[in-house]
Amino acid sequence: MKSVLTLIALLAVNVSAIAAEGGGEVANRLGYSKHTLLQGISQSEKAHGKAISAKFEMKGQSLMLSVYTARQGLPKDAEHNELLELIGSAEQSPWSPEVEVFEDKEHLKRSAMQLTLVQASKLSLVDAVNKAAAATQGQVYSVIPALRDGVPVYDVRVAVKGGSDKHVSIDSNTGAVREF
Repeated sequence: MKSVLTLIALLAVNVSAIAAEGGGEVANRLGYSKHTLLQGISQSEKAHGKAISAKFEMKGQSLMLSVYTARQGLPKDAEHNELLELIGSAEQSPWSPEVEVFEDKEHLKRSAMQLTLVQASKLSLVDAVNKAAAATQGQVYSVIPALRDGVPVYDVRVAVKGGSDKHVSIDSNTGAVREF
C-alpha cells in the first residue's frame, strides 16, 4: 500500500508541474474561449462519465479545452473503467471535442492516479472550481487532483485581473483553500 501511495505522490507532483507549464500563455488566451471550464466538464459528463480533471491548454496557437473522464464513473476502479480524454478547440462554438480512449502507459498512469484521488475526495471537480473561483475572484482554467504533503487536493490555476495567474490548492476533503 505504501508503494502505491508513493507512486501516486510522484505522479501528482509531475502532473502539477506539467499543468503549470505555459500557464501564463493560457491565462492570456482565455478571452478567446467560447466556453468555461465548468461548461466543458458538464458537457463531458453528460455522455462520457465522471470528470476527473479539466484544463485549458495551448496546442500550437490554438486554445484547447481538455477534460479527462472515467466512463463507468467513480464506483469503478481504474482497472475496471474506461479512461478518456475529450479535447477540442475552446475558440469554436459548439465545443466539439475528439474523444480518445487511453491505451498508452503515460496517460493510463496519470488518469488512474486522478481517478483514485477523485474517488477518495469529498469534493468534486466542480466543487473545487467553484471554491477556487470564489477565493480568487478569477477564472479557473485548470483543475487537477494531486497530493500535497500527503493530503489529496485539487491543484487549481486561476487567471486573475491584470493578466496574471494564481495557483491555489483546494483540500479535497475539507475544502480549505491554500494559495501559492
